[in-house]
Amino acid sequence: MSIKKILLILLATAACLVQKANAQHKTHEDSTEVINAAHRYGAGFRLRDKELEKFHAEHFPATSDYFKPDARVPKVLTTDSLFVKTYKLVAFDQALDEKSFHPLLPSNLMPRHPDAGYSDPIKDIARKDAQRFDLSKPLLARFKKEKFPAKSDYFKPAAANASDPSMLSDSAYVQTFRMEAYNRAVDQKVAP
Repeated sequence: MSIKKILLILLATAACLVQKANAQHKTHEDSTEVINAAHRYGAGFRLRDKELEKFHAEHFPATSDYFKPDARVPKVLTTDSLFVKTYKLVAFDQALDEKSFHPLLPSNLMPRHPDAGYSDPIKDIARKDAQRFDLSKPLLARFKKEKFPAKSDYFKPAAANASDPSMLSDSAYVQTFRMEAYNRAVDQKVAP
């Protein structure tokens, strides 16, 4: 092979590499613009009152159709999967910020102070038993991110937590334990 051919091959290779680098840079800029647009459009997202109540009761995920882009978003953006995913996440965060989560039980069943007791001895036992409840580190991190409800099985009393296993069949005990365990998880810090 002659030196001219080698130089020509090297020059062609260099041109291809520069073109590929420019394309990747352009793609990165385009992605950033799409993400920023999703944040701009998603920032004004609001659920209707009935949908918001349903959201707090059922806690549907960010992937739900409740959070899909509405008619005010240009059609060209609604076909971009990156835009739709980012928009749904921003809209979900907006819904979380609209109101704080309502407790699933009336407030008189949920004392927030560990020293505050219940007048019902069964509920008081459930409160004391829930003091021994802790979510595992990975589950606690997931709870802090996803905020699953107090009715979730993650807060269900187990024989290991119950001072009297026969109490596990008492609905007042189970409800109170779940709410106390939920409140404990809300207050629990995620270790770094």
